[in-house]
Order: sequence, then structure tokens, then C-alpha cells
Amino acid sequence: MRPGPAADTSPAAWRVVFACFVSAVFAWGFGFYAHGIYLVELQREHGWSTGFISSVVTAHYVLGAFLLPRIAEAIGRFGPRAIFLGGLSITTMALLLLPSVTEPWQLVVLYIVMAPGWNATSVAPIAATVGQWFDRKRGLALNLALSGATVAGLAVTPVLLAAIPQLGFAKAERLLVLSGIVLAAGTVALFVRKGPLSPKRTTTRPNRWAPLRQWHFWSISAPFALVLLSQVGFLTHLVPLVTARGDSGGPTIDPALAVSINAMTALAGRLLLGLVIDRLDPRRASAICFLVQVGAIAVLAYAHAPLAVYGACAVYGLSVGNNITLSPMIVQREYALDRFPAIVALSTAVVQTLYAFGPGLLGILRDLSGGYSLPLLVCIGLNIAAAALILMRPRRQA
Repeated sequence: MRPGPAADTSPAAWRVVFACFVSAVFAWGFGFYAHGIYLVELQREHGWSTGFISSVVTAHYVLGAFLLPRIAEAIGRFGPRAIFLGGLSITTMALLLLPSVTEPWQLVVLYIVMAPGWNATSVAPIAATVGQWFDRKRGLALNLALSGATVAGLAVTPVLLAAIPQLGFAKAERLLVLSGIVLAAGTVALFVRKGPLSPKRTTTRPNRWAPLRQWHFWSISAPFALVLLSQVGFLTHLVPLVTARGDSGGPTIDPALAVSINAMTALAGRLLLGLVIDRLDPRRASAICFLVQVGAIAVLAYAHAPLAVYGACAVYGLSVGNNITLSPMIVQREYALDRFPAIVALSTAVVQTLYAFGPGLLGILRDLSGGYSLPLLVCIGLNIAAAALILMRPRRQA
């Protein structure tokens, strides 16, 4: 039996959405968008290669992906508040130590430590937490909660880029991390609770890996894995990519402005889609989002004029946030309500395992080819393949 409207209109439910939003700002601001900044600063300080640093980021995402099903189970057992606070604490500890690394192995250790922290505050935990409070308005609620990921690119990255020349990387990064954790942890502690739609605990444990044998599962997970492989790689390298465009002898291009434009249009695109997603076919909407990015990447592959670069970043951003949100929306439409948390967690784990290779893949291709033309061409191919796959819906819904 589906819950009544009260589950979607409770003030407590919207406070949970707000807390997830604030947590997402912190998680994506310092644990996703800022990887490009860390890459530039570590290269400048230690001379480490783009391929090495990007590969460390890749390993971080892969390790975290294997933890996601366990994290989903932990949310059911201990409640979302404990998991979020634990994840935020782990991430903060690693980030405060990051500017002090002097050896490659130290960077590897910190990213290993940060893996469970990032994944305890990312898409699957947020979707599971919001899903405990919303049914009919889950699309809108999830879009609003995950808008924090988009706001992170708009707020955290430009502020960090602006603060580094004034304070230095170490002081700027640590000051912003400490400020962010106070807001995120405080909001989670105040507002996040188990909701009325929390899955009931049972004595039988379902096989968490069973969906891996079903085309229905892969018809959702495979295309999002491909498109996020492209997107995560692209966004991780956006700062060095734009910096390289400005260093090629043409007009100056501000990487902070490029990231801000990308984040602003990502927020606008997410909010606009959030208003109508509960009335759209999310598979078709996904295909459109994937192809919009193809056009933007094609322009950016050849553009050197500031207006063209900024315009391509703006168009690309329209789909960035939606590519994160649409996968849970398809799961909600095509799977039973009680299977939602487990399927989202497993799908996110699969998707993250593949997209984890985005930063490393693009970094290695950049080092081999001497530029970003080849990496961007690979991104175009991945998006086109994802658009075709997402439209291959299963004959029967689970």
C-alpha cells in the first residue's frame, strides 16, 4: 500500500531534504569538484604527473563503490544520521591532512581513508534517506537535495580558487573545510531522522548481487556508468583544461569563472527538470541530457575564444546535475518501493566503479597525446553510447 500525501508534505520531511542539501554541498564541494584544484596544486608543489594524481582519484572512487551496498545496509540498521555524521567526519580528517602530503604514498593513503567518507554522503545515501520520507514527490525532493552537489561547484570551488592566492593552498583549504563541516554536521545532527517509509527489517537477507544477472538492472546502470565516466573525468579536468586554453597564447580564460558558469547552469537545469520530472519519461529525458553534453564537448574541443569556452561550459552544465538524479528516478518508476534503497545502492556502486576511471583515463590520455583533444573525443563517444543504451528499456518492469 502506498503512503498518503502526508508523507510528502510533513515539515520534518522537508527539513531532511535541507540537511541532505547542505551535506551534499560539503561532500561534492570538497570531495568531487575540488579534485581538479588538488591536482593543480599538487602538481605545482611536487611535480607529480597528471596521470598519477588522476589514478589515485580513480582508485578512491573504485574502493568507495564496493562499500556502497554495505553503507545502504548500515543506514537501515543505524539510521541515516549516524552514517552521514560518520562520513562527514572521515572526509574532514582526510581533507585537513591533504595539504601536508609530501610523498606519493601519503596521497594514496589519504584517498583510501576518504573513500568511505565520500560514499556515506553521496547519491545512494541521500536517495535512501529522502526515500524514507517521500513517495509521490520523490523526484522533486531528490532534485532539491542533490542540488547541493551543484551548488558545491558554484560556491566551494570558486571560493577556494579565490582564497588560494591570498592565503596559500594549505590555509585556504583547511579554513574552508572547517567552516563547511560545522554547517554540514550541525544541520545533519539537527534534522536528519528515520522516516515513515523506512524499510522494515526482516530476518531473511536478500541476495544483494542478484540484480547483476538481470538486463533490467543493466539497462539503467550501464548507460549512467558510461555517461558519468565521461562527466566525472571531464569535471575533474575542467580546471586544468580551461587553464591550458588560456596558456596557449590566446586571450585569458578564468578557470574559476568557467567552473562557476558550469555550476550555475547545472543548478538551473536541475531545478527546471525537478519541477516536471515526475510527469516525464525519465529514460527519454536522460537521453536528451546525454546528447546535450555531446554538443558542448564538441565545441570545447576546438574553442579557444573565452566566449566560446564559457558558452560550452554553460551548455554542458545544464545536464550535469540531472545525470546524477535521473538514475534513481528510473529505479523509482520501474522497481517496487521496498526495493528502491537496495537497487539504488547497487546501481550507484556499479556506476561509480566505472566512472571512477574517468579522471585516470582522461589524465593518461592527456599525458600520452599531449593535450585534451583525444580525451574530449572519448567523452563524446561515451555519451553517444549511453544515449543509445538508455532507450533500450526492458520488456517487463520488475
